[in-house]
Amino acid sequence: MKKTTNWVMVVILICAAIIFSACTKDGDTIYTPDPADRASTAPLVTVVYDPNALGDRGYNDQIYQGVEKAAHQYGLRTMQLSPASVNEGLTYLRMMLETMAAPEDTTRRLLIVAAASYDDYLRQNNSRLDANPHADLLYLETDKPLTGKGSTFFMQYYGAMYEAGAITPVEATDVLLVGANPLVKPVTDAIQAYTEGFLTSPINTSGRPEKKLVTTWLSREVSGGFSIADTTAIRLLTNQEWNADRHLLVPVCGGSATNFRRLIEMFDIYDFVGIDCEAVSAHCNFSVVKRIDRAVEHCIEQWLSSSGMPKHQTFGLADDYTGVVIHPYSNDSKSRFENLLSDELRQRIHQEAIRKEELKTKDKE
Repeated sequence: MKKTTNWVMVVILICAAIIFSACTKDGDTIYTPDPADRASTAPLVTVVYDPNALGDRGYNDQIYQGVEKAAHQYGLRTMQLSPASVNEGLTYLRMMLETMAAPEDTTRRLLIVAAASYDDYLRQNNSRLDANPHADLLYLETDKPLTGKGSTFFMQYYGAMYEAGAITPVEATDVLLVGANPLVKPVTDAIQAYTEGFLTSPINTSGRPEKKLVTTWLSREVSGGFSIADTTAIRLLTNQEWNADRHLLVPVCGGSATNFRRLIEMFDIYDFVGIDCEAVSAHCNFSVVKRIDRAVEHCIEQWLSSSGMPKHQTFGLADDYTGVVIHPYSNDSKSRFENLLSDELRQRIHQEAIRKEELKTKDKE
């Protein structure tokens, strides 16, 4: 009887270790709870990502860095969960809500959900945290606040993407704009903004080549398009519809942008715009940056304060949470922008981008 009991306990411990371990898409363990942590009363921040999100060298990795920076500064414990599938992510989320719903102690816990894939489940179950005054929730990114417990924020990308479209060099007569899918609002807003800036740019004056823009989607599912095979990327890059003498790729598709970037570097084809973070490459003349790490760190600071996090907040171009960075990585890139953009013109485009973003925000309100 004793041996059977011990065996059951071993199985339970193994299962617990599997459930509570988070892995990258390469299978590397990000976090496994240390038994010694059980005695700690330090606040715990848990993040649940989209499937295979970590390792994208952009948006999701910045969230990870922002959480860890805040943890280091304020002495927090963290658990970052990167599931292999939507179902596994829902299992993580269900488990965390069940654990946090019961106020068994006074340890402060913050659950950060960094995935639109779980939107329906989260909105139907976030009220389960109401009974625990020590538990809180932060859902990013959405422009629709949660009903019941939990805070949200939205990174308004319209202004920065509009500015990026407006400063795109007119020599880039063939632009391929790739979106992950049309069901994630930050993606569709970014696509719309870049297109508007691109088509109405003051640098596309008479006598210069007419610029052509082709938009395509990688998926039609809310969780799709953020991770693709190289073969899919190659098919898009070699499509004759946009295969002109000069071409520019604008990848608004999360981790899939890494596939495109790697192939462009490997085969010396296309230029590309860095999306969500600065890209160091001779093929990248400029980047649109989304400083999501700063936003997440700021929200954690608010959570730790006596006033707590606001119910909903928006960050954007006017307060420098997003922006456009021109890279002087090559003489060709530098001279191209110097010939097209005076300081006065660049500032005029920037202010117009802020105005467009403010109008977009008011429309949502």
